[in-house]
Amino acid sequence: GWARSLDAGSRAGAKMEADAEQPEAEVQPTGSEVGADDAYAWERRYERTWEDIAVGADGILRIQQPEGADWRLQSAGFDLDARRGVIRHVLLLWDISKSAGAIDGDLKPSRAVATAGALIEWVDEFFDKNPISRLGIIVVGKVQDSVSGVVREMEAGAELWSQMSSNPEDHIGKLRAFREQPLCDGHFSMQNALDLACAVLMPMPAYGTREVLCLVSSLSSQDPGDVKASIRRVEERNIRCSVLALQAETYICRLLAKRTHGSFAVICDYDHLQQELRYQLAAPPIATVGSGVAKCLIQMGLPSRATSKLASLCACHGTLTRTGYACPQCGAKHCGLPTCCVVCGLVLVSSQHLARSTRHLFLLPPFSRAAAVLEPEESGALAGCGACFSALEPGHSVWQCARCRAEYCEACNTYMHDVLNNCPTCDGTGMTGLRLDQALADCPALKLCVGQSAAAHAGQ
Repeated sequence: GWARSLDAGSRAGAKMEADAEQPEAEVQPTGSEVGADDAYAWERRYERTWEDIAVGADGILRIQQPEGADWRLQSAGFDLDARRGVIRHVLLLWDISKSAGAIDGDLKPSRAVATAGALIEWVDEFFDKNPISRLGIIVVGKVQDSVSGVVREMEAGAELWSQMSSNPEDHIGKLRAFREQPLCDGHFSMQNALDLACAVLMPMPAYGTREVLCLVSSLSSQDPGDVKASIRRVEERNIRCSVLALQAETYICRLLAKRTHGSFAVICDYDHLQQELRYQLAAPPIATVGSGVAKCLIQMGLPSRATSKLASLCACHGTLTRTGYACPQCGAKHCGLPTCCVVCGLVLVSSQHLARSTRHLFLLPPFSRAAAVLEPEESGALAGCGACFSALEPGHSVWQCARCRAEYCEACNTYMHDVLNNCPTCDGTGMTGLRLDQALADCPALKLCVGQSAAAHAGQ
């Protein structure tokens, strides 16, 4: 009863009543006569696509990107000085009820299958940017629950489908199997999902963030009690909950995201789903007061890969292998890194994982939009991109680094912020040069070494 009434649903119901009053002889417009407002979101995207194609100066056909296409880079809430966590504990609450298995015009062939395909790509990218974080998946719908050794089916239950792990293959394998044979049944229960999420995340160490990402397809929730009490419990435990509504906005989902300082979005199509999932890749800012994240030294092990002549059982999966990583504290053998030792609980990582996990702490500042590129006859020659050296064509977006004033095209701007994470011209994140200048001023010996190196390079 908490679902908010939707204007779109009201308009659809009014339209159906109006159609019922019309005489049967009247023919409704079909095909191209239907307006753009009556089409699905994915249909409107492919209307008049030939207008997006332009011929470049070199005679090659290119697709023009609309203004503001770099929605991830030039966002309004970009804060370089925000405190962010290195280790994240994230739980996915995935709605696989009957509503998720319904055929959707914008998420084909169904919401559950489309979501599974998007999550397969997202999980791999999540661990690429957060290699020492942990991820788990909770499915909500018709599940099997074990109480006092008796297995029973729950129509609106929650189950820890994939355990908390730092290995992406543990989750991707199950997602691929679900995409091949989707099984959607039962009803969605927000209260059961949040209660299980609290039980899973609270034993996690206090030095990591606790986050929940909900993918909700249903417009109702069958809860055994007061769902608002569960939301208060999540809020008191400093668990950040973000919600992606795959069908429409509901009051309880909006309230959950607002009370826990998470994000909320209503998905329009598959591309929008991928876009909103990418928002969750970077670690969220941590409040300085009352965040529940403790500052402490973390003990970690850096084991080396070892190979033996005889196969032995690994402690993580119980399989016979010849290669593995031995825990430096207890000597237990593990198949891969990063992981947590199942015997002593020591976090096992490599130096590469530590380096990659801190990249999001020093983000490349957003570039500013430069002046429009002049026509060739006005400037004499087309300006070139500072990264790919291709000609900056008139009318296209040009982005400029705030430190070195180098100009880049749209594609290079996206690549530098998403992958490279530094400006190739000034060779830094925008803060490197300032730190080097301060270090040279504080240390005369370092300034002398840099000067001698520069003189030797000039002599060569």
